[in-house]
Amino acid sequence: MTEWHAHGEPDPGIDPDIRLQQIRETFVDDVLRGLVWLALCILAVSFWRNFLGPSSLRWPAAFAMVAVSTASLCTLFLRRKHLSYRFKATGLLCVLFLTATGGLVSFGQAAPTGNFFAMGFFVSAVLFARHTVFMLIGGTALVIACAAFAALSGLHTVPINLNAVAMQPVVWVNLMLTLALSAGAIATAMGSFMRAMQSLLEDVHRQQTEIKAQRDQIRHLATHDNLTGLPIMRLAVDRSHQAMAHARHSGQKIAFMFLDLDGFKEVNDRHGHEAGDRVLQTVAERLKSAVRSADTAARIGGDEFVVILSDLSHAHFAGDVAEKILRAIGAPIAYDGHALSVGASIGIAIFPDHAEDLDALKRVADRAMYAVKASGKNRYQFAQPSTQASTQPSAQPSALPIQLQA
Repeated sequence: MTEWHAHGEPDPGIDPDIRLQQIRETFVDDVLRGLVWLALCILAVSFWRNFLGPSSLRWPAAFAMVAVSTASLCTLFLRRKHLSYRFKATGLLCVLFLTATGGLVSFGQAAPTGNFFAMGFFVSAVLFARHTVFMLIGGTALVIACAAFAALSGLHTVPINLNAVAMQPVVWVNLMLTLALSAGAIATAMGSFMRAMQSLLEDVHRQQTEIKAQRDQIRHLATHDNLTGLPIMRLAVDRSHQAMAHARHSGQKIAFMFLDLDGFKEVNDRHGHEAGDRVLQTVAERLKSAVRSADTAARIGGDEFVVILSDLSHAHFAGDVAEKILRAIGAPIAYDGHALSVGASIGIAIFPDHAEDLDALKRVADRAMYAVKASGKNRYQFAQPSTQASTQPSAQPSALPIQLQA
């Protein structure tokens, strides 16, 4: 899992290209390991056939081909940690196709090494690009066509009696070993390859999930207050615009509340900033509890908050919520053996009754909040329409007196 260091930087993530290269290299090593065992078994059978078996089965050229292929595979496998992935993969394919071609030329269509062609195609499809596989297929088709033409035209004949060869048990043992060990080598390597690919996909998915979570966290930190977790003014403005656009179509109302805490400075001065932080965090929690999930409570700085109520059928619902907020905020806050209490002055502006754009809505709500401050605090007051705010007196405030306790 990706973790954060003390200096804030994440650990390096998963590089899929590097991991895929490692998986392919492991696949090559697994195939080499299986083919080495196959080659050693075939070499033993070929040795018996050429030096201990009947003279009709002896063919030094075929034994030499098997010996060279076995030596090449053993060298690649033993030196695998010192060779590049590309060199090992190319060497493996060369041994497979040259061995298959030698068997085809030596024994014709009866060659037990013909399945090496198929094995080479499969390995190349896993390790190389598609055009490389098509080139190998085309080259193999050309080789088989040439061998067929030489055999059918009499230009080349098999130098041993294939019927006599077919009567020898060791030949069938050789065929079974070739099929079983080659299939086993591919199956084992492919099983490891698929498990490694599954692990890679899981790691990539996990990394993508972590990156998404980190991006969401960064986005949250950019739009939310670190202390209280409430949205900041920028997000509140965005949500206000969305709510106003919806209200214009639905005919509903929106309440925009400016809220300033009363008695917060006294708490800070008497009990310190930690107590002030506790008050702000508690007020934030109580604000969120006092409004609906579709509404927005935001901190805009210091001890000032904004509450946006959407989809209101009547303005008086905003007053009901304001009274609920005042009661919630005014409840004592336990801190270090003290019962801290603060109040709030709330100015309320209704869209579209008091203003039809956000800036004007904020101005009249702010003006109503300061009117509450001037008239005794710990109350809420509705604003007046922005066109009349400078000429008409403010509406009567609603009072919910709450005393500061220490």
